[in-house]
Amino acid sequence: MIFVPRLCSVFFFFLLASKFVVLGQQGDEKEKQKDLLSSLNWKKWSPEVVPLYTPEESLAQIQVAPGFRVELVAHEPMVKDPVFVDWDDEGRMWVGELRTYMMDLDGSGEGKRLSRVMVLEDLDGDGVMDKATPFVEDMDNVRSLAFVDDAVLIVETGGLWLCRDKDGDLRCDERTKLLDFATTASDNIEHAENGLHFALDNWMYNSKSPRKLAWRKGKLIEMPAKARGQWGMGSDAYGRLFYNHNGQWFETDWATYDRQWPAKGDSVEAPTNRVFAIRPNTALNRNYRPGRILEDGRVASVTSISGLAVHSHGAFGSEWEGAIFSMSPGTNTVGAFLPKNPFPHSDQYIHKLYPDAVWKEREFLASTDERFRPVNASIGPDGCLYLVDFHRGVIQHKRFLTTYLRHQSAERQLDKHVGLGRIFRVVPENHKPSAPPENLVDGLSHPYLWWRLRSQKRIVEGDRQDLAEEIANLTVAAEVSSHTRVHALWTLAGLGKLKENHVKRAIRDDNWFVSMTGLRLAGESKGVTDFFPDEFRPLAEKVSERKKLPPALTSYASSVVKSGYPSRAVYTFKDKEADWVRQDKTILSLYREGRDQYSVSCGACHQADGKGLPHMAPTLAASDWVTENASRLIGVAVHGLMGPIKVNGKSVEGIPPVMPPHGFMNDDQLASILTYVRNAWGNRADPIFAEDIANYRKENSARIAPWTESEF
Repeated sequence: MIFVPRLCSVFFFFLLASKFVVLGQQGDEKEKQKDLLSSLNWKKWSPEVVPLYTPEESLAQIQVAPGFRVELVAHEPMVKDPVFVDWDDEGRMWVGELRTYMMDLDGSGEGKRLSRVMVLEDLDGDGVMDKATPFVEDMDNVRSLAFVDDAVLIVETGGLWLCRDKDGDLRCDERTKLLDFATTASDNIEHAENGLHFALDNWMYNSKSPRKLAWRKGKLIEMPAKARGQWGMGSDAYGRLFYNHNGQWFETDWATYDRQWPAKGDSVEAPTNRVFAIRPNTALNRNYRPGRILEDGRVASVTSISGLAVHSHGAFGSEWEGAIFSMSPGTNTVGAFLPKNPFPHSDQYIHKLYPDAVWKEREFLASTDERFRPVNASIGPDGCLYLVDFHRGVIQHKRFLTTYLRHQSAERQLDKHVGLGRIFRVVPENHKPSAPPENLVDGLSHPYLWWRLRSQKRIVEGDRQDLAEEIANLTVAAEVSSHTRVHALWTLAGLGKLKENHVKRAIRDDNWFVSMTGLRLAGESKGVTDFFPDEFRPLAEKVSERKKLPPALTSYASSVVKSGYPSRAVYTFKDKEADWVRQDKTILSLYREGRDQYSVSCGACHQADGKGLPHMAPTLAASDWVTENASRLIGVAVHGLMGPIKVNGKSVEGIPPVMPPHGFMNDDQLASILTYVRNAWGNRADPIFAEDIANYRKENSARIAPWTESEF
């Protein structure tokens, strides 16, 4: 749920009318019928100058679905140009501001370091922010943030920073750049990485990004991930990810649970791109094209979708469970989509529309204020929906601005009045606040997903090993919800404390989601990510035969029994078999079997190309640990390795000190994997056979602990 004005094929920009020479617009380049760019069709519906309303006046122009009310939480000058909100554990609201975005029709000064992160406080408990403190004031178009340990991760154009307040005054005293991030934003601000959304599987996901991030023991870890969406990211209580594109209300997938939903395809998209505003929508980028504007002045379909939020275990109640709220700033609306049936029994959604006396139908939330620009949303710790109103006339970036839009925006003065912004809260009429949890373990049992995820995040990222026993008790506690048991399982996995008995009990659980989580995490209990251990197959087989369970679970159980976990690879590595491999039938057979096994049991950490990942796993390509002493390599595979090591004589920095044992795999599996890694990626060494593994096990039958480098 993080964003920055999304805007793509959308919005408004301006030029001085006919007196002035119209500057060449980059957005004109794709238009073949250049004569359309001079169209004045907008004058039929919206010829007037757009007024500026006070925050209270703008609030009065918002219409929301029955049963809800909208409250003004913060506004300028306390916040300016807001694009996302988040909360710390003390309930303070953190707002990211895009201060230099389209300050004039030419987009002047976009790269100036004037963007901010503000900390807002409600001092009297009335729900309205009273105090604002600038945490940082010199960022380049700040795009998202996340809280980790005692610090804050902040994304700006070009980089991800670790920022610390060292004296408790809510101002950043120390910042360290951790990695390049959103580097393309300097040229194309709409199509660059954004978001640091923490999800059920302990990873932070980002839009427009081929990677996911995790904070572990003071280090930032990154892994390849499916690129999703354009602006904003959200998730629900089942770990589904939600995202969108400018012309699509939303899309969702369940890759976290090996894509076992939907029954067909890898993702589910919104059932429609129709939109129902309550005012004409003329100031959209390509409305000069015939048919784009309806007879009543509104557009028929969305072209400016930005951030979104998912209501899952929040204050709106069970009737709104799984609802997706998606932002359409170009039409001054917020669309709502409800699942037709509870997850996972349906992959269909209903577009919620409401009667309107003037326009016949309208969205869940709509405004007659043309400067109301809901660019992002979040579900807060109180379980309510918060809307981020960028509040300005022009939100189309200069890169996509057309002469048509610039001319209209200038004449209607949409380019005036920048540096504003409002935060609204959508509250159910019967809202009853739920108290925050008393501690982190209690947080895993909170009725609101926000607190469960935040508690899980703090425990895992803080490496709270001291809480592992309490959390383990939650996995079997009869008095807690099934979702609490699921959070406990994922939290133990994040701490490296998930055990075989936890998984077995979970697989046998009567609740389908707990059982599915047990199957999904079976490998984690053995210290591996992508390999389904053989000892869990009998339990999985029993699950596959159980009746009256969702097909998502029974089919998953059946598939892991037959072939283990499906591939979780996110990019394809084309392996090139070396000449000596192809010429030796024995090595070739082991090599090909090992390649398949490696992809599901080792590839997540060591990667398909064998080069490993920073802060996670060392390289296997051109490594003396792989190509030299075969007995040492077998020992590491069977019993694991702990402590500092050197690769090719050079100390490995920033890598976790334990390589988990893989002795639960059979001799044939280990032999083929080790033969593969010894002869892939330019490596060359003798094959390892099942007999070699068996002999090692016999000679070291009394050993339990992982090896250290000094022992070898």
